[in-house]
Amino acid sequence: MERKTLDQRGQLTEQERLRHSCAHVMAAAIAKLWPDAQFAGGPPVDDGFYYDVELKHRISPEDFPAIEAEMKKISKENQVFEKLTVTREQALSDAQAGRLGALGSRDVASKFKLEMLKDIPEGEPISYFKTGDFIDLCAGPHVMRTGNVGACKLTSVASAYYKGDEKNPQLQRIYGTAFKNKTEMEAYFTMLEEAKKRDHRKIGAEMGLYVIDTEYVGPGLPLWLPKGTVILEELEKLAKETEFAAGYVRVKTPHLAKEKMYKTSGHLPYYAESMFPPMEMDEHREQRQQLEARIAELEKQLQDYAKKIVGGKSGS
Repeated sequence: MERKTLDQRGQLTEQERLRHSCAHVMAAAIAKLWPDAQFAGGPPVDDGFYYDVELKHRISPEDFPAIEAEMKKISKENQVFEKLTVTREQALSDAQAGRLGALGSRDVASKFKLEMLKDIPEGEPISYFKTGDFIDLCAGPHVMRTGNVGACKLTSVASAYYKGDEKNPQLQRIYGTAFKNKTEMEAYFTMLEEAKKRDHRKIGAEMGLYVIDTEYVGPGLPLWLPKGTVILEELEKLAKETEFAAGYVRVKTPHLAKEKMYKTSGHLPYYAESMFPPMEMDEHREQRQQLEARIAELEKQLQDYAKKIVGGKSGS
């Protein structure tokens, strides 16, 4: 997720502040249970929050009750979300000491916090938020106290690359959600259960209209069965009849085309991300790879030759 500016953070809604605060409470609970946890980012999202963590222990839903129990303890202690503004030098020192995203100093550095410090522009204030012994590098904002967090529940765990880059370490992403009170949270999960019952993927499969098989096609690409195909063709027929009645005529274009066509049609500015993602065609990949391999080979030969020359001079 892209780093928010201080202005954007100042515009967080009350619910987003609540959920971001809950992410800190969860991180403190995980740090209590597994002190070797290395935390990356923990932002609020549309339906809750998450925190990315590197940890030897593989967290599973079976661990959620233990984490939530520690979260409840922290909430009952009603710890203040204390903001501390520090110098860059102090922040670097604390990160090197393993103090950030932790309950105390450790033998290893808070490596992801060191990376995050690099992303903070020069001149921008650097701040921590402290609850009890837990200190985290964070610009906020938060609720006043951990007791204000209200009702929290962990929902799932997944894998995620640090900063979304597959070249970076793969972390565990712990998801959760938070509300002002249990009534709001229960209503939310009731709504989710009702939505599952009405899920078109479930209903369509039960009616024998289509199957969604992720082994053979993507998760959003149905394989239409005979009954579903009849419905699909009837809808296409209705669409054509409606278009013809309105005076439209149809044309056919390839499924793939160059960017220029979608710019000319006017679609690209509005649908680039959702419908027309670019596909990079590398017609000379094999030749380039061969050339890169040859360059690497020549560089190695040059290095070996230079070592040989230096060795000969020192020997004389």
